[in-house]
Amino acid sequence: MHIRALAAAAAALVITTAAQADGPPPGPPPPVAVACCEPPALWTGVYLGTHIGAGWSDPTWSFPFAESFSTVPGQNFSPSAGGLIWGGHVGINYQFHGFLVVGAELGYAGNRLAATTGGPFAGAPLDQFRLEASDLFTVAGRFGYVFHDQYLFYGKVGYASSLVEVNALSATGVAAHAQERENGWLIGVGLESRIISNILFGLEYNYIGFSDDRFTALTGGTVPGGPFNADIGNQHMQTFVARLSILFGPQACCSEGVLGKY
Repeated sequence: MHIRALAAAAAALVITTAAQADGPPPGPPPPVAVACCEPPALWTGVYLGTHIGAGWSDPTWSFPFAESFSTVPGQNFSPSAGGLIWGGHVGINYQFHGFLVVGAELGYAGNRLAATTGGPFAGAPLDQFRLEASDLFTVAGRFGYVFHDQYLFYGKVGYASSLVEVNALSATGVAAHAQERENGWLIGVGLESRIISNILFGLEYNYIGFSDDRFTALTGGTVPGGPFNADIGNQHMQTFVARLSILFGPQACCSEGVLGKY
């Protein structure tokens, strides 16, 4: 019995081995799944929106000559200026390497930054001086870093322009008005978040530098045609604004925001 069992087992082994040798070779191992390592470019696209906030500055007035508003050359004073800023912006983002963003932005705002000073000189306590900026135009490049897909921290640098006006009125009715468009540079930082899908909310700070300038005009009022010269220095301006934007991009509309998506 044992001999017959051993013989049957040996025969089965020989048959199985022969069948495997005659059959097709084994197939390749199953592929290994690899997870995608780069998130989608959720911040790529064109955006537009509005911003509102405040601006402030500490300009200086200096009178280089003895004229209607200054009895001694070099008289000066330094008021503090501040006011509301409200405008709009349009820009473009490009996201690459998963978390880096570059882009450009154009902005324009009505500017109510102003400073009114009364009687800065002892000899004319009723004289009035006013400086105001009526707008703010900016063109800047932006570069940023995305984290958690929903937040963008960015810096910006570029060009800025503002129309600055100065007015003076003496107690005797002498008036003067001059204006200059000041051109300079800006540098800023900001943080934006996706609130709902492609609706963005952000906060931004900018420091804007303008060169010193001389404002010249002829007086009016009770003494028409007289010379008026005022050197306005330290025209640097700072702004802090809240921003609300809509992003239009290939993957912007349906992504998750802080408050969900639509």
